[in-house]
Amino acid sequence: MSVPSDLARFVHEALKRGQSREAIHDSLLAAGWTETEAAQALAGWTDTLTEAGPVPRPLRSSAAKDAFFYALLFVAFGMVAGNALTLLFGWINVQLPDRSSAPVYAAGTLRWSLAALIVFTPAFWLLDRADARAARTDSARGHGAIRRWLSSLAMLIAVVTLMGDALYLIYTFLNGQITARFLAKSATVALIFLMVLAYFRQDRAGRATALPTLMGAAPVAVAVLSAALAFPIMGGPGRGQMEQRDRSRIADLRTLTQDVLLCLEIDHETLPETLDPMSCARNPQRLTGFAAGIAYHRISDTAFELCTEIEFPPAIQPYGLTLTERTACMRQQTE
Repeated sequence: MSVPSDLARFVHEALKRGQSREAIHDSLLAAGWTETEAAQALAGWTDTLTEAGPVPRPLRSSAAKDAFFYALLFVAFGMVAGNALTLLFGWINVQLPDRSSAPVYAAGTLRWSLAALIVFTPAFWLLDRADARAARTDSARGHGAIRRWLSSLAMLIAVVTLMGDALYLIYTFLNGQITARFLAKSATVALIFLMVLAYFRQDRAGRATALPTLMGAAPVAVAVLSAALAFPIMGGPGRGQMEQRDRSRIADLRTLTQDVLLCLEIDHETLPETLDPMSCARNPQRLTGFAAGIAYHRISDTAFELCTEIEFPPAIQPYGLTLTERTACMRQQTE
């Protein structure tokens, strides 16, 4: 931590006039400077006096190190808060579905947020603990310019978000569109950003005298809670593999349906009773191995459908498809 110029100048003038280091130290503490700041200011000058005053000692700035540490701490905190909010929103969407719109399966987004929490929650906890230990031994740590600037920026974002949340809540109420789902999401946003405000408010009040352990544990607790609520929705790696296989199957199904529709080897006015869809594939090298399992069904002389087995129907977007328990079909007319 660098010594403020006015503090360094005061100590220089006091030593130049012959005041003892003990007297200067006591005067600084009485004026509100911390023990660390007073000791560091005095340590910047040697006991050698010249006509110009005491000779300064070389001091190395820790600004770059502090900037790296606090930027990393605040980024980790932001990732924890933001991704916990995403997981809680996903849980609310399932518990309180919007009947006015089609459901959207968003397990991929939730898995990304869970992965982010797995990485950044331990990182935040370790950084916060390191900062708390340093604050207990160095009360001046919370007065660093970099930390206070970043804390003020985080508090500004939190306050603006809370005001925006309140504004949108009032607007929605006046518009007659208040729902339980909307209220739950508004309350979640408010709680998350109140947590942000409380965490960074301790930096302004003095971390060494606040409740740093509780403030640091709150984001971790929220992260664990959101992960526990959202995990049953997204499932584990096994479900993710099923979804990936189904995406490949549906992509092949859509491609082969168009290929059969444009196939020159069949009579489109009187469709055949049986057909191997792969015989009409225009770019078979672009299909996956699941294409071989796609079955052709003749509906009428000019209508057909292709069907494929699927493993996890809830994850499939039903646009243009007919979904049954374990089958996805796509129907087309040749004229």
